[in-house]
Amino acid sequence: MTVQSAIAEQLAHAAGLVEAGKLPPEVRETCRRLVLDVTGLCLAARNADYMRAMLGGLDRAEGCTALGHSGDFSPADAMLVNGTAAHGEDYDDTFEGGPVHSGAVIVPVMLAAAERHGLSGADVLAGIAVGAEMACRLSLVAPKAVHAAGFHPTAIFGAMGAAAATATALRLGEVEFASALGLAGSTASGIIEYLAEGTWTKRMHPGWAAQSGIQAAVLAEGGFTGPATALEGRLGFYRAALGDIPDVAKHLESLGDDWEMVRTSFKLYPCCHLNHAYLDAVARLRREGLHAEQVDEVECLVPAGEVPIVCEPAEAKRRPRTPYDAKFSLPFCVAAALSDARVGIGAFTEKSIRDPQLLALADRVRFSVDPASRYPEAFPGWVKVRLRDGGALEAREESQRGGPDRPIAPDEVIAKFRDNASRLLSPDRVADLEQAVLDLERAADVRAIDALCRIA
Repeated sequence: MTVQSAIAEQLAHAAGLVEAGKLPPEVRETCRRLVLDVTGLCLAARNADYMRAMLGGLDRAEGCTALGHSGDFSPADAMLVNGTAAHGEDYDDTFEGGPVHSGAVIVPVMLAAAERHGLSGADVLAGIAVGAEMACRLSLVAPKAVHAAGFHPTAIFGAMGAAAATATALRLGEVEFASALGLAGSTASGIIEYLAEGTWTKRMHPGWAAQSGIQAAVLAEGGFTGPATALEGRLGFYRAALGDIPDVAKHLESLGDDWEMVRTSFKLYPCCHLNHAYLDAVARLRREGLHAEQVDEVECLVPAGEVPIVCEPAEAKRRPRTPYDAKFSLPFCVAAALSDARVGIGAFTEKSIRDPQLLALADRVRFSVDPASRYPEAFPGWVKVRLRDGGALEAREESQRGGPDRPIAPDEVIAKFRDNASRLLSPDRVADLEQAVLDLERAADVRAIDALCRIA
């Protein structure tokens, strides 16, 4: 394989063709939504226990803003805090093909880079577009396979996307860009063993990926070299993670012409994306008159690939050990949807996971494997409800609301931002922040966003 045919070289060349002010309208709109969504999520998570624990281990330093906090942080620590906060409630965007959560990685990277280097809004949008596109496309090469191998795709492909985003915004040459991806291939890491105990490691993966990616780009800018074949090489990432080298090149054929990142899903529930279509199905039944006290049993028909994540081990899923654990429990999430018209951040607390009524409902939720599911092309949801009076109800969603098949209107993303940001900011400040993000592309300097998110 020649250097010219290496995947990192191809990606570097394609990124070099992206002009900051000439992104397609749908790409610019997706980037603005990502910034708005991530900013609101960072503010909403400000006082969470996992954020207090993280801040206790960091030293304050001159440089960058952690959204929702006072004082300065080093760029690396700001990205770690913001990436963790953005992903902490599992309420952030998802690209289903990986799955990968690009916004929680790329937006913190670009905000830190902009604050440090005085980048324009157009440069920030270009970096977000390229970084998110790289993360999405590289995750598509082996959809769900990286997850099945025990790695968190966001941690892996997010680091590479972060390197690409930084290299684009700083306008590195193709050689340095390829080296940045090569270096990120060695620092990208993150396992999904958090599922075993409901612990917090997944929450920090986007922040860690952001750190890794920007560090790779800065090292490459200074002349430090990384292998151009870090992805597809004989000893590269895909071989190391999967034991095989998939056909990466075929997923790059439309690069620059067709943008995968515009198919990003925006979450309407703060829990694992695999649960969302089931919650949509339950919500439909509730609108049609179903009440929790009527339910005798709920059967969820689940794709086999989702079972290890949200259905098993069955006892642990029926009795989540932590609020975070509950977000990856289909029985608990369905129970929450049956008992409440809106499954929001408040549905996953220490109190809720010990609520006897919720747990009794979770005990009545079981699953069976759906062999005809569209997964992994889509994340479907199918529930069959047996009623106490002997009746039966059924609802099926081929995909969740907010996804590429059923996109939500921009107003719904804005409403979600307002709801999250207002947990910390005054209405006037929320309105100013919203306008600053929506006007991002025309801003000569984006530091106003960080200033509006600083809390005295």
